[in-house]
Amino acid sequence: MSNHVHLVFKLPDPKSVNLEENEDFPVTKILKSLKWYSSLKANQVLSRTGKSFWQAESYDHVIRDSEELERVIYYTLQNPVKAGLVDNWEEWPHSYCKRDFKKAFINTK
Repeated sequence: MSNHVHLVFKLPDPKSVNLEENEDFPVTKILKSLKWYSSLKANQVLSRTGKSFWQAESYDHVIRDSEELERVIYYTLQNPVKAGLVDNWEEWPHSYCKRDFKKAFINTK
């Protein structure tokens, strides 16, 4: 998308995260890291310095079951279609869907 990003991911096992007391939740740390790195690279490509790339806020949502997971993945894949950028989500070069899930969404419009 030209002005936002959708990600669907599973958090790592809490035992492997090693959170300190009063430390941010893992999703906050992950998004902060992704935003920092991607904004650094994007600003390099755009020859910009000292300017924010991402908005400060983000929206996160906990997926609680397989039906909701499928719905959220479908919504995410269909976003460039809904925006009129492509006719089928498979045509959008910036989408990635794990093979385990992809077969459920092939040739869906």
